[in-house]
Amino acid sequence: MKKVYKVMSSVALAGMIISGAAWGTAQAATQPSAKAQSAVSERVTQEGVTLSVAKALYDGNHVRIELKRSGKGFDGKLVGGEIDEKTGDYMRDKGSISNIKMAINGKSINEYGGGDHAKRPTLVWGPKGNDTAVIYLTDASQLGGNLEAFPDKFQLTAEVDLEGYKKPFKLKIPVQKTAEKPVVVKPNVTKTSGNVTLKLNKAALTSTSSRLQLIMEGYKQHPEANQDILFDFVDDQGHIIERISGSGTDENNAKGDMYYDFVLEAVGKSAKSITVKPFKPVVIDDGSGRFKVDANGEIVKQYIQELEMTVSVKK
Repeated sequence: MKKVYKVMSSVALAGMIISGAAWGTAQAATQPSAKAQSAVSERVTQEGVTLSVAKALYDGNHVRIELKRSGKGFDGKLVGGEIDEKTGDYMRDKGSISNIKMAINGKSINEYGGGDHAKRPTLVWGPKGNDTAVIYLTDASQLGGNLEAFPDKFQLTAEVDLEGYKKPFKLKIPVQKTAEKPVVVKPNVTKTSGNVTLKLNKAALTSTSSRLQLIMEGYKQHPEANQDILFDFVDDQGHIIERISGSGTDENNAKGDMYYDFVLEAVGKSAKSITVKPFKPVVIDDGSGRFKVDANGEIVKQYIQELEMTVSVKK
């Protein structure tokens, strides 16, 4: 018999998606090459269900862990669920991931930066088929000055909660940075549109990901102009570069600037540049705050061309 578990209100779900923990970004990302990943044999079995770590990658931009589920007694996908149309609650099947806790060399990622939320690593996960999850972990080093980066080599401990199971599945994963050195570019390009000033400060490029640091200067001085600005990323051939993770904060500097940190999928071998395309979603004029969508269900975007910036990715 299929069991469904109510896990959070629609308000909490909306907050999760806004914060960047949306599954779609992880699902859409290009898979890194097998050569860049190390096989890991760690596995845990509880109540007839086994979670195992198949691959682990740390390219200097982010950590990527591939987690597989096997056994019996669970329903549905390892990652995912659906919204109950009547209650607005988000529902997960038995055996789906409800939460993940991470520690680096025994230190919880929530303790980084003295426990300050703006100085913690970013953790997101998404599906890869029915029984595989891909976990992405990014340090907070690009969210301001003098913030802690991950060490080159460490032991990662993951505690994974599955709906309907009493105890978390605890996995210990050895992680080591790949030998490939990121190509670091500091374009130092600044664009202005009205009261919005945006700087493309840094890019770190590897064969498995691209990481961009953007700074919105004077964010707190003009919040009405700066808020609600989102970003798309495209290469010089017009291909959308999918986002693996993204975060931003204005709490780690005295100037009130907003620091953004985006980890993107790796650009194609023939790509020569990445363009940052800031935009504001068009809001329906009915007081609901809902975004306007087109015939395909995609958000209607108002691009801010004056703020567009391009960085070369020649290797």
